Amino acid sequence: MRITRVGEHGLQLTRLGFVNCYLVREDAGYTLIDASLKGSADEILKATGTMPIKRILLTHPHVDHVGSVDALIAKMPDVPLGGSERIVPLLHQPPDKSLRPGETGPARGGLPGIASKLSFFVEDGDRVGSLLAISTPGHIHGHLAFLDERDGTLYAGDELATIGGLRITGWAPWWFPMKAFSDRATAKQTAVKLLNYDVRRYACGHGSVVEGDLAVLQQAIAEANL
Repeated sequence: MRITRVGEHGLQLTRLGFVNCYLVREDAGYTLIDASLKGSADEILKATGTMPIKRILLTHPHVDHVGSVDALIAKMPDVPLGGSERIVPLLHQPPDKSLRPGETGPARGGLPGIASKLSFFVEDGDRVGSLLAISTPGHIHGHLAFLDERDGTLYAGDELATIGGLRITGWAPWWFPMKAFSDRATAKQTAVKLLNYDVRRYACGHGSVVEGDLAVLQQAIAEANL
């Protein structure tokens, strides 16, 4: 895994050149945001050095974000696993893709499920350590982003991508496959919602970290409106 520093408190762990998960340092240890692909557990643990992982947060249940959850929990059975209550049925094996009232479009993409159970739920406006949870549907139902309010880093999951510049995932380049999983209208509404937050840096599930304030996001929204 390639390790890249993110702002003042984060580390980006990149597998296969474009699949990211993140370690966010708190006083007592790390929060791990997402768990990359299967087979990544040992490299994730190696990246922590002497600091323990205190919790795991999931942005959403796609295969490249939950792949090593079970292996990590097997090695750290006391570490709590959190995510939106909405993704629980999507984590089942096989997943339950039933829609809830108000939702549009099916849940698409690789949903392998996990054996581990969420030990706590995180919803819009909740704070977990230094991270503010933000409900960010559009890529998939129950998607969350996390804003580190200490330095303005938005851990955006797959709501945004930085392959070919910062884009709303549904408007990423044609060769970026994850855009096919998005409900574009909802994803664009979510991007507009993110303009209400003090974002100074974008750390996404795919692509390099992008430095910049809300003007960068406004440009991505403008491109989606063309």
